[in-house]
Amino acid sequence: MSILEVNNVSIRYLTGDFKEIGLKEYVMRKLTRNYHVNEFWADRRVSFTLEKGEMLGIIGSNGAGKSTLLKAVAGIMEPTEGWVTRQGNVAALLELASGFDGELTVKENAYLRGAMLGYTRKFMDETYDEIIAFAELQDFQDRPFKQLSSGMKSRLAFAIASMVQPDILILDEVLSVGDGAFRKKSEAKMKEIIAGGAATILVSHSLGQVEELCTKVLWLEHGEQIACGDTAILCGLYQQYLDKTITLDRAKAIWASLSGHYDYLIVGSGLYGCTFAREMADRGKKCLVIDERPQLGGNVACEDMDGVTVHKYGAHIFHTDSEEVWNYVNRFVSFVPYDGGYGEAHQGIPKGGYNGLVEGLLKGVPAVTGVSWQMLRSAFPDIADRVLYTGAIDGFFEYSEGHLEYDGLKIELEELEQEYYQEGAVAAPKEDDEEHTGCTRVVEYKHFLDEKSKKTVVAFEYPQEWLPGRMMCRPVRNEKNMALYGKYLTLAAERPEVIFGGRLGEYRYYDMDDAIAAALDRAAQEI
Repeated sequence: MSILEVNNVSIRYLTGDFKEIGLKEYVMRKLTRNYHVNEFWADRRVSFTLEKGEMLGIIGSNGAGKSTLLKAVAGIMEPTEGWVTRQGNVAALLELASGFDGELTVKENAYLRGAMLGYTRKFMDETYDEIIAFAELQDFQDRPFKQLSSGMKSRLAFAIASMVQPDILILDEVLSVGDGAFRKKSEAKMKEIIAGGAATILVSHSLGQVEELCTKVLWLEHGEQIACGDTAILCGLYQQYLDKTITLDRAKAIWASLSGHYDYLIVGSGLYGCTFAREMADRGKKCLVIDERPQLGGNVACEDMDGVTVHKYGAHIFHTDSEEVWNYVNRFVSFVPYDGGYGEAHQGIPKGGYNGLVEGLLKGVPAVTGVSWQMLRSAFPDIADRVLYTGAIDGFFEYSEGHLEYDGLKIELEELEQEYYQEGAVAAPKEDDEEHTGCTRVVEYKHFLDEKSKKTVVAFEYPQEWLPGRMMCRPVRNEKNMALYGKYLTLAAERPEVIFGGRLGEYRYYDMDDAIAAALDRAAQEI
C-alpha cells in the first residue's frame, strides 16, 4: 500500500456576505434573498500516490493551488471532496517564518517551535546546539527574534523541522531559503531524509531543483491537475508553457498522446519518419511521432523570418527522376519550380517551405516535439509494439562502440536591411567579402519562392570539423567508420522490435527523394 494516497481531492473556498455581516443582517438578507455567496475551487479532482523514498515535485504558476493542496495533504485542512490517506507521521515545512514570537530570543523561539512540532524538552536540549549550528545562528542566540532577517528566520525553522526522520515530508519553497551555500546544505539534508525512506513532496519555482531532486512531478494550473508522471518530460512541457511555445491545451494533448499505446513509435520527424508514419496510419496503424528538436521536419524544417521562408538547417532543393515519388509529394503540397542544376526531371521547392509537406504527411498523426527517445523510453517503456528509429544508430546504443563520424557544416544566418544581397538563390561568396573568409556557399532564401520583403535573409556556409553534438551532415563512410557501423548492426540485430531507418539510422546519405522512396519501401515491407 502507498504511504500517501490522494484521491480526487477538491478544495472549495466560500466568499460572500457572511464574512462581513452580523447574524441579524444575515437573517434579513436571507429572508429578502439579498444574500450572496461565491464559490472558489482552489483544487479540483487531484489524485496521486507516493511510495517510500519517492519525491514528488509540484509545479505550476502562482495561484495554481499548490500550497492549498499541501495543507490538505498535511491534515491542516479537510478536502471538500475526495480523501487523503497517510501511513506514518507527517512533517510539513509550510510558511517557515510564521508562528514565532518576535519579542522572545532566538533560543526561546527554537524551543517554542520545537514544542509546536511535538518535540520533547529532552529532545530539544539534546539537539539545540546542532539546530543552531545548522541554521548558522550561533552569534544570534540571545537576540530578540524580531531582529533577524527573513532568511535567518527561515533557516532556523528549517533546521528545527528537519531534525526528525518523518514518514512523509512536505516542503513548500523551503529549499530556496538562505544563500547559495545554505541551499546546498538544505538540499543535502533533504536527500539524507529521503534516503532514510521518507516520502517527500516539494513545491518549488526552481525547475532545475525539481528536475534534480524529484522522482516524479504533479503539474497544477488554476486548481486543475494537468498531468502527473515523469519528471523530465513534464518539466520540459512546463518550460515550453512558460516560454509560450505551447498552450495549456496543447500541453494536455501532448501528455495524453504520450500516455497512450501505439503500434509504431517513430523517433525523428524528418522525411523518412514522416513518410513511414503516413503510410502506416493510412493502413490503420496507430502511430506516434516524437522529435527532440523544438520543431517538426528534421533538417528540412523551415522558419518564417520577416516574410522570408528560411531553411533552418541549410538549403534543400527537391529533385527527382522518380514519377512515383514526385506524384507522392504532390499529394500534400504544390511545388514552385527551381532549376538547381541537378539534371533531373522534377526540381522545385514546396510553396511556403517544407513545413507544409511535413504537416501533410503527419495529418491526423499525433506528433510531439521537445521529447527525446531516451526520455520517452524511461517514462513509458511499453508505449509501442514497434519502434522506427531515425536518429543516429550509435546514439541509440549510447555510443557503446564509439562515435560514427560525419562531414561538418557551419551555417551563419544574417538578416539584412536590404531588399536583395545577390542576384540568385545560390552563389559563391563575393570576392571582396573579407567578413566571411572561408565561406564556400551563400544562399539567399527569398529567391527560391520569389518572396517579397523589404529585408532579406542570407545563409553563409562554412566547412568545419565535425565533433559530437554538432549537426550531422553526410556520413563519412570510410573503412574505419564502416567497421564501426558493422558493430552497431550486430547490436541492432538483437533488437528486432526496432527498425533503424533514414540517413542517421542507416548511416548512409539520402537525398530527399531517396529518403521518401526508402520509407515507402520499408512501410511496404512492414505491411
